[in-house]
Amino acid sequence: MIMNKSRRKTLALIGGGFIVAAGVGTTAFVTTRRPHAALAPWQNAGNYEDPRKNALSYAILAPNPHNLQPW
Repeated sequence: MIMNKSRRKTLALIGGGFIVAAGVGTTAFVTTRRPHAALAPWQNAGNYEDPRKNALSYAILAPNPHNLQPW
């Protein structure tokens, strides 16, 4: 009976350790992989004097359900 509880505790600790390690690894991977070059157009949108360029800079970044631009 004592051996059985010890085995269960050991398996629970090992399983919990794997879950924690996977969570930490995934969090570290996600937080360090940010596509800065891909996000740059959103930071620069709307910084034009000409209202046509200003509107076009937002229109180019508009999402489309088919992943295509309408023009």
